[in-house]
Amino acid sequence: MKCPSCGAENISGVDDCESCHQDLSSLDGIVPTTRLEKVLMEDPIAKLKPRDPATVGPQETVLAAVKKMNQHKVGSVLVLQGNRIAGILTERDIVFKVLAKKRKPADLKVESVMTAAPDTLDEEATLAYAVNKMAVGGFRHIPILRDNRPAGIISVRDVLKYLAKLFP
Repeated sequence: MKCPSCGAENISGVDDCESCHQDLSSLDGIVPTTRLEKVLMEDPIAKLKPRDPATVGPQETVLAAVKKMNQHKVGSVLVLQGNRIAGILTERDIVFKVLAKKRKPADLKVESVMTAAPDTLDEEATLAYAVNKMAVGGFRHIPILRDNRPAGIISVRDVLKYLAKLFP
């Protein structure tokens, strides 16, 4: 059984995650009965075909990051330090941490307004796990890893589009 909080594999039937100690007792014995439940509980994020992430460095300006978001038509960029994810910069970060405070995007470094060390998911995590993690964490975008390297970003919109195609 995969823990919905940390993603660790646990022996079926355990009450608490062996890694993060999250209560798993309420998940024990859940069997998908409808097509939607089956898709959510069994389909991996990889089926959403996450596109390559738009990326910036932490020393780039917020204005450069906004231009990259516009160029790629996305609502977030991964902030990379080498091959490691240092953070994520989203439209909400820009609205609340820059524009609302009347700061100039051309004068700010990405690292000063990004969300540092964001939660990530492996591309084999299920859709239900991704949706739960995003809902609990209160975020709309989540970086996806393949072999511990950035492989993409998914958004709530990506999940909805995937489900809409399956259930027209």
